[in-house]
Amino acid sequence: FSVNAFRESSEPMFGRFHCGMLLGFSAGLAGVYAQPPEAPSGGPPPGEAPPGMGGGGTGTLVATEPHFAVNAEKQCNAATTGPVTITGYIYCDNYFEFWFNGALVAKDPMTFTPHNAVEVSFEWDGVSDKEYAIMCMDYASTSGYEYTETDAPQLGDGVLIAEFSDGTVTSSAWSVFVVTSGPTTASIEAGCSATNLGACVVETVEEPAGWVDRGFAVDESWSSATEYTADVAGWGRTPSWNSSASCCGTATSPMTQGPLPLNGGCSVNYAPDSPDGLAVAVVQSECLDPTVVLSELRSTMIWSSDLERDNRVLFRLTVPADTVSSSVECPVCDAAVKAAGSQRERKEVRTLSADEWKKVVEAMWIMKTISQADGVAAYGASFRTYDYFVVKHAVAERDLRGDQAHGGPMFMTWHTAFTLEFENALLSVDPSILALPYWDASIVEPSVFTEDYFGSCPGTGPGSEVVDGAFKNWPITSNFTLDIYTTATGEAIVSPFAGSQVGMLRGATSTRTETVVMRFGSDAYTFASNDFWKCSNLDGYWNDWYGCAEGGIVGGLSLVNAVIHGGAHQGIGGKSGSDSSDFEDPTTSPNDPIFFFHHANVDRSAFHWMANNADKRATYYGYPAEDVTGAGQNAGKSFYGQSLLDTMSDAWPFTAQDLGFSDSTEAQTNADILCRVAPPTAVYTYDSMVACAAGDGSACKATWDAAEVTEVPSTTSSPETNDTTTVVSTTTGNESSVEAGSDQATTSSASGIAILGAGLALLLMS
Repeated sequence: FSVNAFRESSEPMFGRFHCGMLLGFSAGLAGVYAQPPEAPSGGPPPGEAPPGMGGGGTGTLVATEPHFAVNAEKQCNAATTGPVTITGYIYCDNYFEFWFNGALVAKDPMTFTPHNAVEVSFEWDGVSDKEYAIMCMDYASTSGYEYTETDAPQLGDGVLIAEFSDGTVTSSAWSVFVVTSGPTTASIEAGCSATNLGACVVETVEEPAGWVDRGFAVDESWSSATEYTADVAGWGRTPSWNSSASCCGTATSPMTQGPLPLNGGCSVNYAPDSPDGLAVAVVQSECLDPTVVLSELRSTMIWSSDLERDNRVLFRLTVPADTVSSSVECPVCDAAVKAAGSQRERKEVRTLSADEWKKVVEAMWIMKTISQADGVAAYGASFRTYDYFVVKHAVAERDLRGDQAHGGPMFMTWHTAFTLEFENALLSVDPSILALPYWDASIVEPSVFTEDYFGSCPGTGPGSEVVDGAFKNWPITSNFTLDIYTTATGEAIVSPFAGSQVGMLRGATSTRTETVVMRFGSDAYTFASNDFWKCSNLDGYWNDWYGCAEGGIVGGLSLVNAVIHGGAHQGIGGKSGSDSSDFEDPTTSPNDPIFFFHHANVDRSAFHWMANNADKRATYYGYPAEDVTGAGQNAGKSFYGQSLLDTMSDAWPFTAQDLGFSDSTEAQTNADILCRVAPPTAVYTYDSMVACAAGDGSACKATWDAAEVTEVPSTTSSPETNDTTTVVSTTTGNESSVEAGSDQATTSSASGIAILGAGLALLLMS
């Protein structure tokens, strides 16, 4: 094996892209405030934007890093043993002040435009009720109108939307009290209008005494907040942070509608006695695009019942201390933290020496060609035949209740366990291999589709068989029967899977008779490294990572050009007409040996993501604990196997012994995997993790650049056949067009995952 070893550049310490902790700034205010109707930057000129302009999830990649403070799922409840740090994001059109349990936490530094969201962070004692109080002001003059120095004065509209990491979000459950409103109905009846401002009257009442204090009780003078949508209330002119100038977009005047002259409108506020603007200090965490850090999929825009005329509004919500997101208590993870340097290190396949790679290949050929009994006799109890894994994957995918290995949060826990069991079997044959290598599709040279590695793509045989490479003529089992397989405890496996229509170990619809692995895709397939790191560093919860890795869309926002998991199955495997290749067949995709090297890389993304979100480990990274609904081919389905405490694919479960956790034959749950295969407790790590920890972290970060923004791949679907044609594009400019039969892409509102990518169901299944 002549291997031209290729080593990735050092990928130093993983780092969450969390904006800095909010600093509280006092913003001087004069008068009453209300909303300008400007379009977002780059849109129509001020005053010409339609209502609701500037919302998120518009079908293009976002150029700003998103953060998700709220888990859209019902996660388990972790025991509280002391003070808890709560983080969140607040957007008020135009200005807010926020108190928690009677203490002032933050003031919006920008009093008018741009329409910014602010990151907040504060301590909860873990015992008392949580009392949220927010004053929100929409700019208005003494007439109730804004832009009074133009030819077209207008009534603005305010709105509040907020999300906090304890699960608190804005909704009609909040109470609202209107302090300032105008113009009054009486003044309008007396002739008040945009052309007769002198007749307009604004009414102000006193704020309730102590309304921000702990223990304050709302009375009948308060009412329930009214919910609105972005289509009605809008996002206004969203900001764009300029780090070199510490500038939060361009500030405009609520009187003239034009930019404030001071500093070119850079980080300045309007004041009646300083019409050119007052300079203010703003940090990036106070200049966030609300359409990126907040989402109507998780929270609701609220205001009083009069969106236009009520200008200064108070909001309160009390969350009892014993309020929990679900009825499921988080199990205690008793897995020991691994000592430094004790974890085996998974490396990129091209960094192996020729001898190291030869050992991997030879061990896999042994797994493919000897029986289970002979393998156990020769190599011990961890040995598994190669076909064992193909069949186990098929049984999970063909479960009558729903796909147990794809289309939901259990995708990664199941495949992590599956890949680990394979690694254990591989090392049982040759312990000197040390760890399963992974294939990083973002590295294009040297190609892995050569004689040294995985052979040609597409295959060069008469039926596109792969007849070259380290796994040339890799056989597909004929005359398949499930009867020779049992669970770890010796029980018969109950499954509808019976092989292909012609008796091969392939999916049920396959009619192909080729006896070796086929590929119909392209060796030009690649995956942008920056997209990999975007998902791996995402500040969110388990299903947020899953949505990024599988569909590229999270919370209605398009984050990456392609998808980490399913893109390779389609791009490398592909189809020939209606026939799936072996790697693309959703039931038996492990038939192609490249499967395990690809899935070790998908696991690498999840591994980095868990390390970057270590603060969520106590709640198992927000993995859904109840009321789980699937995605893709499982859309709308709820079944056993999806939730945190469910056994994974109980028709053929993983045991603790299978995975090397202990000698127990106890079936493993999703929680067991997240406990024992987390970065601190896993038996393995990755070379990129080691490199990141040793360096400055720059190679393990993502960049968010407007130059990357492209249209989301287009999709055409037939609702009757569910056939989908997908064009997968990446930031590298490589494109492949692959036809893929799949379920229509769906959005699961119950799970909070907006996975809208083309050909999604097939991507989820492979």
